[in-house]
Amino acid sequence: MATIYWGAEIRDHHKLKIGRGTIIGDQVILDARNGIEIGDNVNFSSNVHIWTEQHDHRDPDFACNSSAAFKVTIGNRAWIGPGTTILHSVNIGEGAVIAAGAVVTKDVEPFAIMAGIPARKIGERNHNLRYEFNGYPAPFY
Repeated sequence: MATIYWGAEIRDHHKLKIGRGTIIGDQVILDARNGIEIGDNVNFSSNVHIWTEQHDHRDPDFACNSSAAFKVTIGNRAWIGPGTTILHSVNIGEGAVIAAGAVVTKDVEPFAIMAGIPARKIGERNHNLRYEFNGYPAPFY
């Protein structure tokens, strides 16, 4: 079971795969027109945007580029911080952390901690992750 919170926008839902225990936060945009594959126990904070298409600024008609190679893949137990943007053709490794507000334009190695615009590696996460999300939201008091 996965949890998708209020206001999420999904484009081409049939090209989206979401793993067990994954949490998709408020106001997330998942542009799956060229495919998005999300692993197990991934946490998306609020306002994350994933884009798998782009306009070509050199094209006189400003046409959209589209390719199966633009697919985005996110490994198990990755944590995607609030306000993050992930652009097409990116693979985010298992256990990686993307800091709030980062813009990811290139592949991210497993367990890397990434921050900035464009995102760059600032640290490394524990490699011995065991947590499992059960798909039930935590109560707020």
